[in-house]
Amino acid sequence: MHHRAHPSWRTTVSAFAITAFVADCRSQSEGSVTAPRVEQEEPNIEPSADREWIGGAPWTDWTRASGDWRGARSWLEEHGVEVDISMTADWGANWRGGARNRETLMTLPDFNIAFDLERLLGLPRTLAFVDCYAPAGQGLAGDIGTYQGVSNIEAFRTSQVAEAWIETHLGDSIRFKFGKVDFNSEFAFSEVASEFLNPSGGVSPTLQAGPTFPATATSANLFVMPTEFSYIGIGVYDGAGVVGVNTGSQGFSGFFRSDESDDYFTIVEAGTGWAGGNSWGSGRLAIGGWYHGEQFDRFDGGTERGAHGGYAILDQFVWRENPDDADDAQGLGVTANVAFSASDDVMTAPRHFQAGVVWTGPFAHRDDDALGFLVSYAGLSEATGSPYVGAETILELVYRFQVTPAVILRPDLQFVMNPGGDPALDDALVGMLRVEITF
Repeated sequence: MHHRAHPSWRTTVSAFAITAFVADCRSQSEGSVTAPRVEQEEPNIEPSADREWIGGAPWTDWTRASGDWRGARSWLEEHGVEVDISMTADWGANWRGGARNRETLMTLPDFNIAFDLERLLGLPRTLAFVDCYAPAGQGLAGDIGTYQGVSNIEAFRTSQVAEAWIETHLGDSIRFKFGKVDFNSEFAFSEVASEFLNPSGGVSPTLQAGPTFPATATSANLFVMPTEFSYIGIGVYDGAGVVGVNTGSQGFSGFFRSDESDDYFTIVEAGTGWAGGNSWGSGRLAIGGWYHGEQFDRFDGGTERGAHGGYAILDQFVWRENPDDADDAQGLGVTANVAFSASDDVMTAPRHFQAGVVWTGPFAHRDDDALGFLVSYAGLSEATGSPYVGAETILELVYRFQVTPAVILRPDLQFVMNPGGDPALDDALVGMLRVEITF
């Protein structure tokens, strides 16, 4: 099976992982979570110089390609409803090596809507979120024979309500979320590595049992912040995905009772963040462990109850170009991820190491562009009966070209060594071009 990760482009409103949660909890202790209610009852249709609409700011300055819908979008946001629409498309080609050389096109339209329930219903610091997407197109992983994959939007064709959850804060140090969730939006992520297209930049391939894009799952997630800059989180997810159930298209009932699987994926993570100073930027360290209670098939033909593993992730911005400007993101960020599974008799990639560097603003007058390089090593199972030989290593070079605030191009080059641990396959050279449009 080829591992799939959730798209790095997709930043949900779920506390943007944990560093945002730490900052959010700190800010909430100082004031209200939302701005005062706006009494305006009708959309503002009068043009202004900074409006993202006809007669306002030029289209090249709009943060969303469809603007503010003649004021309707701004009115909705002022009243607690935020709508986001995006389209991501990957053109890719396996130029040499692998199993087959050809071109492909993958697309991922996405629609999500967030409801601020404090503004709408008076529920303090509570948010509801629904996300729908429909991946389509022919992927590249099969042509290359790679286990890690090359595109984080590659998935089986489906149309589904992939996420639907409600989240609330209890006091200043507790956050609880229940509903259909992509576990990688809460656990085992790297902010720096989100620039890359390879799925392993999103989530380690050792976590193949985790319910992530496109097979999200019903879950309960609890995060506690014992100190200002640290957190502990635990998540319990419907585990039926490992037996072939598409939990991404299911409702909530499978979490409580399921004919396919009554086992769960449980993950625990602890971490800390720091702000840095002067040219040294912010950073984050996370350490986690997971367990899945399913009855797994072993490579030697038997079965084994349960699989487990762990990981450690470090993100650090080592240099800031303009340290006196807190809003300037230009600089150099590095990331490292070490992960393992103690169940190499059933897990394809029981060992994983990843390291990457991203330079934001690498050229003059291109402050929002980014240049990144990633190395991802997946040690494949050597257990009795395993068909794999050696390890698969992928090198990736990517450039983010910020055409407008709403349009991004990402030319990408990947070199796949020992694809899928199959000695019959030559190393592969893959080129891709991603187009991202936020409407």
